[in-house]
Amino acid sequence: MKKSNWWRDQKIWKWAGKALGAALSVAVLVGLYFTLVIAQPQSAAEAPQPTQAPWPGAPAQRVSLEGELRTLVQSFPAPVMSFMSGSGMVFVSGEAEDAAYEEGQGRILTLYWQTQQGTPLMLQSIYPADALTLLGEGDYHFSDHAGPALCGQNSVRMENADTVRVHIQLAGNGIYAVTIPQELSRDLSDIVRSIQLFTAE
Repeated sequence: MKKSNWWRDQKIWKWAGKALGAALSVAVLVGLYFTLVIAQPQSAAEAPQPTQAPWPGAPAQRVSLEGELRTLVQSFPAPVMSFMSGSGMVFVSGEAEDAAYEEGQGRILTLYWQTQQGTPLMLQSIYPADALTLLGEGDYHFSDHAGPALCGQNSVRMENADTVRVHIQLAGNGIYAVTIPQELSRDLSDIVRSIQLFTAE
């Protein structure tokens, strides 16, 4: 009788030990899960993105002299992309105007240049940086060739039957695009090397 009670007591303690071990294992796993979830860094989609102030709007402006570029730059809420002095490019005209896009109101500053041989080029500065639809359509498709560095950033190269366009997006500043005729496509890297961002002083 005593032996039977001892055996039963041993089984109870053995069962209790297993149950306690299982409960501790579950508790450790749950704790580890919550630690990983809390410590996990935010994904790119969840991470806070730089925001830009809404554009309050400004009158449309047009200039026909390179010396008047300053007035366009002053009307733009971010740095403006243009050719550096000594680039050999000839200024034709420039314009800045507001435009609506999905998220609100933006501004497009367009500079028309030409080579010394008279081949046209177009530089666009667009605010804000998420206003990609303001680049326009133009039946562009992604190019098989990589875009050259533009203002120190890797560019996206797109083409249609007539032109090549490269652009970059700079968070907090804007979108910057260069459009050239297909006949100048082999000179694209040399052309964009003479481009930089300017601000009104």
